[in-house]
Amino acid sequence: MKKWAKLLLLLLTVSSSRAQIDTINTQSRKLNTAALQQGAASYAVFFTDSAGNRTSSADIWDRSLSFDTSPGGQKIYRFNWKAYRKDSLVIDVAATGLLPSMQPLTHEGNYPTFKRSLSVVWNNNVATVPVEKQRTAKDSSFRVVMQQAAYEFPMDMELFALLPFKKEGQKFAMAFYEPGSAASAYYPLTVLGKEDLPVGGNEKVSCWLLRIDYKPGSFATFWIADRNRQVLKMKEYFNGRYRYKVRLF
Repeated sequence: MKKWAKLLLLLLTVSSSRAQIDTINTQSRKLNTAALQQGAASYAVFFTDSAGNRTSSADIWDRSLSFDTSPGGQKIYRFNWKAYRKDSLVIDVAATGLLPSMQPLTHEGNYPTFKRSLSVVWNNNVATVPVEKQRTAKDSSFRVVMQQAAYEFPMDMELFALLPFKKEGQKFAMAFYEPGSAASAYYPLTVLGKEDLPVGGNEKVSCWLLRIDYKPGSFATFWIADRNRQVLKMKEYFNGRYRYKVRLF
């Protein structure tokens, strides 16, 4: 990941004279948070091979976002993500953060299938495991100083929908942190253009196409509805196969 981050930094430096790259983080405040919506959505998530043949049954992801006020009077969001595989809960994530910056505050992740859990809190851009959740020496020593003012990666779909889309060819460098990892990082995103996405019957929805490059050989394209800024579809490539996320309702 460190080599990939250095390569991205080099590319951003070289490209800066050729094309404008917007830096998107919790400090730049460039997301269109006016488009942020409370509500819930469900997605079917499945894999195919390079020929398009489905290679897995579909997981169901339920995601929701709501607004609240903290005991200290701060406006916050509450994000929840549950993933089901063959009727079993495999991922259960609850997170909070500040509005309108979307700066993370807390992350609570439970993974019943793997009998694993993860708790992270942010304080002055430093991520740690809260004292009451520390169970091991690794938990006690865990401390990550955010080199970038990063968003929480599990909220990628909700945050991508808020990018300031204007035209094909726009480029962004967006800061993310995967809770529990050793560092945050910038990821390059490119607006590929617009496309009418069939959504059933003869109906089509005008969507922005957004590509993110995670690392060499691993990337994804998101179809984001222009009118209501909902992610309707994702197609991701890694390790020789594709993963799809398709919004159900």
